[in-house]
Amino acid sequence: MRKTNRVRLFFVLGAAALCAAYSGGYYFVKQQEKTRPELAKYQLQESPEIIESGNILLPYEYILKEEDGFVVVYYADGETLYDETAILLEQLPWRLQREIAEGKKISSETELYNFLESYSS
Repeated sequence: MRKTNRVRLFFVLGAAALCAAYSGGYYFVKQQEKTRPELAKYQLQESPEIIESGNILLPYEYILKEEDGFVVVYYADGETLYDETAILLEQLPWRLQREIAEGKKISSETELYNFLESYSS
């Protein structure tokens, strides 16, 4: 009889610990959202900065365009200049040239730096 009581007690305490861990984690995440507003940019919002890629909506932060034969980086609004590069458009693969001519969208700073590193001399 004592052994079954120990098993029951262990089960009840284990369930209580799991509930406490779950609620503590939930509370921690909610507090982080309140104290760190920069996390809000990762939440999907209805705006022109959201593009459809398959079934997933991805916000983009940068647009690559061509000016005077060079690749230029703009912020997502398409008007605010982020950076001018020394990458010649004619030295890129033709598919990439066409994407840039139409305004290639880059979703993150990491993706932008990877692109710039790949195609800079």
